Amino acid sequence: MLDSTKAKNIDAIHDHTTKLVQSAVDADKPVLIEAPPNSGKTTSAIKLALHSETPVTYLARRIDLYEQAEEMAKEHGEIRYKRIPSPHRDCPTFDEDEDEDEDEDEDEDEDEDEDEDEDEDEDKKGLAVEVRRLYAKGYSGKEIHHNFSEKTPCGLSCEYLQAMREIKNEIDEIDLLIGNHSHCNRQKYVENRIVIIDEFNPEPFLQPFPDEERDVINDPGKIIPEFLNAVADYDDAFPAGTYRDVTDLIQNRSNSTEWMAAIDWFREHGASRFKAQNFEFLQPTTEAYNKVHTYAPFLTFSLLCMERIGPGVEVAPPQGGELDEAWEEAKLTPSTKCLRDRNTGVMYVLEVPDLSAAAQVIGLDGTPTVELWELLFAPDTGFKHDQVLRREDFSTYLRSAMNMSVVQMGEGMYPFAGGRINQLDGERFATVQAIEGEKFALISTKKALKRYKNWGCLDRYIKPAAGLSDQQKKNRISEDHQALHYSLVKSSNDLKTESVGVVAGMPFPDNNLVRIWAGFCGQAVEITGDDAVNEEKSFGEFGDKIYRHFAHNQVVQAALRFGRDKSVIHNGGSTVYISTTALPEWFEVDRKLTIQKKETQSAVLAKLFDIHQNEDKSQLAFRTISQIHDQIESDRKLPDTSKRGVRKALKNLTSTEHIIVKEDGGKFAADLYRWNEDGQRMHDSYKRQRFMAGNDIRVLDIRSNNKKYC
Repeated sequence: MLDSTKAKNIDAIHDHTTKLVQSAVDADKPVLIEAPPNSGKTTSAIKLALHSETPVTYLARRIDLYEQAEEMAKEHGEIRYKRIPSPHRDCPTFDEDEDEDEDEDEDEDEDEDEDEDEDEDEDKKGLAVEVRRLYAKGYSGKEIHHNFSEKTPCGLSCEYLQAMREIKNEIDEIDLLIGNHSHCNRQKYVENRIVIIDEFNPEPFLQPFPDEERDVINDPGKIIPEFLNAVADYDDAFPAGTYRDVTDLIQNRSNSTEWMAAIDWFREHGASRFKAQNFEFLQPTTEAYNKVHTYAPFLTFSLLCMERIGPGVEVAPPQGGELDEAWEEAKLTPSTKCLRDRNTGVMYVLEVPDLSAAAQVIGLDGTPTVELWELLFAPDTGFKHDQVLRREDFSTYLRSAMNMSVVQMGEGMYPFAGGRINQLDGERFATVQAIEGEKFALISTKKALKRYKNWGCLDRYIKPAAGLSDQQKKNRISEDHQALHYSLVKSSNDLKTESVGVVAGMPFPDNNLVRIWAGFCGQAVEITGDDAVNEEKSFGEFGDKIYRHFAHNQVVQAALRFGRDKSVIHNGGSTVYISTTALPEWFEVDRKLTIQKKETQSAVLAKLFDIHQNEDKSQLAFRTISQIHDQIESDRKLPDTSKRGVRKALKNLTSTEHIIVKEDGGKFAADLYRWNEDGQRMHDSYKRQRFMAGNDIRVLDIRSNNKKYC
């Protein structure tokens, strides 16, 4: 671990990251390396592939990271590398967009040919919808090509299948395989290889049922009865009379004869989706309302095995190992789990990859939660946790090595996952624009960005986007603005050249997320507090680690997306404004900026400043509560307020640097208040009164009719 002095040096960070990656190869257990942004994680992976005798598999979340790794590998002619194919990118039937691009070259003068091309395009789009629907039902790209040939005119000579065959035949000679996190589920891509996992990404391994994002029926209440009816017609050995739907499975899972018969059936036939792909009695179609799904057997078996582990949560396989043997005989690994939310009925499938055959597993993450890494990638052995630098030195690294300044705005948590934005966000955006003299890039939740767009905030304050790829445009709320939502920012380089950025609100969606992940770890949680009223939630010692991962750590990850490029670092650096207090304890900000949310507080500060400006000596600017109230009342520019309101406002403001209190200094021992003469007045184009004191900026909006967000 580097000391505080070297934390300021980007070259020292790069060298130490490379050293830790190389030394991890010989460790006796998987290694998780905590490396800050821009520390050369991808470069270290390429260097390892160049010098190690053991081949490397590098897995990342985003296509741009694949391309970056390929470019780096290309620079070293000695590395033989391959990108692992994906049906959505490499199969022309799956990827209808690729065909549309090719059609742009057709002769526009041939009207008849145009009509034929349009018909052909529609056919291709229709096939793409159908094969993607089969894929969403759990059928692999390879399985679809082999068993649904009428849906895949590209045939067995498809580029996707050819690429898979090439890798299979040449796997021992490939120094570097580049792919997605999901590819570590394939043994041929990890066996006897050093597997490098860049950033924590649970999405490929966790699937909810039902899932509104999928264009198929996957509600357990529908696909499980479909499976039970089909197996009843196929095999008399299954106790179909006892188990007809989800309710039957839940209510009749005691150690009865029927329960054991059902368990034995799955022991013999298997419960994994890979086994289900070959069940003769399951006949999937590409119709929108077809209920056949390859996960239905697994969900059914899981319901038979589940036990309650905490409030509203039950998990299979149960702790204690009583059903481990049956689980494995059903062709399931012990680390593959299923969780059911008893309150909503939603079931979650966690398919943990089997990395036991890998030569070594190396995780790379800027803000890791070790328990989650171990749950997914090292459930049996755990990780050895190495750090490039101490978390206490993280802010030093940002300031000195990254040339980044972090400003915290607001005084609340601001949980924006539900789309509720703060009424002062428009004021904060206006303030950033006034201070920086330019528009800026923005990161917030998906629903909040939609709200900002509707309110006109994006047009008014956010930088226009240029040169976006089709994929980038597809994923954004607005393709015209440099605005990303939280789910897109992990490992993203889209904002690396932006010198001014804002992170608005926290992404934490709901309590169930913590319950789910804690449940998969075998832990129950008990919730106290409420972010919505700025009383930070608590889920207990273990649950809080999960909570902070999905809330606080994601805010930090978002802030680290800005100004990563050398063109920014060496030319003035970047400034990132964070509009939430949901930050880890170890993360330090450089300044704080707060808009007074209450009109009375704004009026009190404005009047005290006005009094201070009009008195010759600061000692003459002291006023009692009654005097301050009377002068506010006589000022038509300020909103009406009560004496009680003034007293409460002054009580809240005494902790700030903007006023000085002389206790018992007035007549009848009344407290006296005046503006802090160290404060400076600022004016900007928005004509709001702004005050600066030390490193804290206070922005006062004294308009009583300000109802709009932006």
